Amino acid sequence: MTCRVLRVSMILAVSLGAVTAARAADGPPGKNAPPPIEGGWTLVLMPDTQLYARDYPATFLAQTDWIARHAGHYNVKFVLHVGDIVENNNDRQWRIARGAMAVLDSRVPYALCVGNHDMGPGGKATTRDTLLSKYFPVGEALQEKTFGGVYDKEPLKLDNCFHLFEAGGRKWLILSLEFGPRHDVVAWANGVVERHPDRSVFLITHAYLRREDGQRFDRRSKEPQQAPPSAYPIAQHPAGLNDGEELWQKLVSKHRNFALVACGHVCYSHLLSSKGAAGNTVHQMLCDYQDAPNGGDGFLRLLQFVPDGKTVRATDYSPTLDRVSEQPKGRFEFALDPAPADGS
Repeated sequence: MTCRVLRVSMILAVSLGAVTAARAADGPPGKNAPPPIEGGWTLVLMPDTQLYARDYPATFLAQTDWIARHAGHYNVKFVLHVGDIVENNNDRQWRIARGAMAVLDSRVPYALCVGNHDMGPGGKATTRDTLLSKYFPVGEALQEKTFGGVYDKEPLKLDNCFHLFEAGGRKWLILSLEFGPRHDVVAWANGVVERHPDRSVFLITHAYLRREDGQRFDRRSKEPQQAPPSAYPIAQHPAGLNDGEELWQKLVSKHRNFALVACGHVCYSHLLSSKGAAGNTVHQMLCDYQDAPNGGDGFLRLLQFVPDGKTVRATDYSPTLDRVSEQPKGRFEFALDPAPADGS
């Protein structure tokens, strides 16, 4: 057995132990962890885990183990991964990712988002081929009560999908779209939103806001943009590619029930609140810690929904450091519009 195979075997063994541990009773979440909100509920964002999958698998496991252990404490309803699950789109790293996310199975539902490093040979995004559905099969997702459906039918792929759930007296639609979504994927997403006018929509897609100023990626802009989706090889493919501004114009701004967008791709944190065509406010946030030490230092974002039905408190917290982030916009608050009644 080679050293690499042995290491993967050890990681999978550790993950099985973590699953057992996670099913134990909740313990203290950490001295410096944000306190739970009485009567509220929580969504957890997982920023880019690519370097954990490559170099720091124990941190990946520590993140999901902490979520699973304290899901009851925070009333966690969903976990949303904003993409770049792995670094090089290879079997070894996807096995690590699968082992870490397995800690949440049967505990907390989660949605995964395809990033540029999750696609193409070596994670170079030269093609849209990804091992995601090999390690997270659609057949398994279909068994989840929250799962709504996928774009890719032949063959079935998890690259673009949606989930439905309810929390805090509000119906939610989680829409997960690939890195730089293709034109036909955007058309499909519009159809999904139109069929659920009574649900508040939360889009997760890997690259949406830029690092420099927190504005949307825009291929027409003359402003500096680190790693815009339009600079990647897949932008030249016939199926097309849509960056943040194009997603805003073609999808997000068009629907009165859009509420939230979350992305990763570039560090660290931003919040952009914009008015859609119907006057609704859409809060768009960036969360990525891969430039921090140790591949990201284990930071997660807790979105805590207050029982008033509108206030949301965001806190970036690392269970491995037991510390709240000191980055600008590592902690902030915003207000949701009222829940849609029927989309009329």
